[in-house]
Amino acid sequence: DDKVNTPNYNEGSQSISANGNLLFFTTCNRPNVFGSCDIFYTYFDGKNWMQANGINKPINTSFWDAQPSYAADGRALYFSSDRQNGVGGKDIWVSYLDDQLKWSEPKNLGDQINTPYDEQTPFIHPDGKTLYFISNGHVGMGMNDIFMSKLENGVWSKPVNLGYPINTEKDEMG
Repeated sequence: DDKVNTPNYNEGSQSISANGNLLFFTTCNRPNVFGSCDIFYTYFDGKNWMQANGINKPINTSFWDAQPSYAADGRALYFSSDRQNGVGGKDIWVSYLDDQLKWSEPKNLGDQINTPYDEQTPFIHPDGKTLYFISNGHVGMGMNDIFMSKLENGVWSKPVNLGYPINTEKDEMG
């Protein structure tokens, strides 16, 4: 759809709401982004996708903000960013939607999930407690491996490498 995809810019890394009517995606190098890449959204009105817009602050910044994963309950957006005050490299962050439909200041998932290297492509399972992501900072089999962590009593468990045959000596990314 030309309201989402463009001929001259880069769109990708999408996440769709459980009901299929709200789409979040990454776009890069557009003239109306805060940083090199930002998170945009659009919704389906039953017939067409509406014009895509940036999700804006506090999620989008002058840094790289990308790879959204929208929670099934519609209350949280996980994403990767190299913004300031992270653990290092690209980290995974979460922002919550309040009752006034405002996004909270993003919260870094902390050093149990994030390392001084890169954590990217978060996917929050529909249970809202299981997070999958790639990392080149946790001990793995290759450059980027897929890891899983569970939220237990408000704390993320130590990430578990999904192992072979999911992970290999190659780069499992995206």
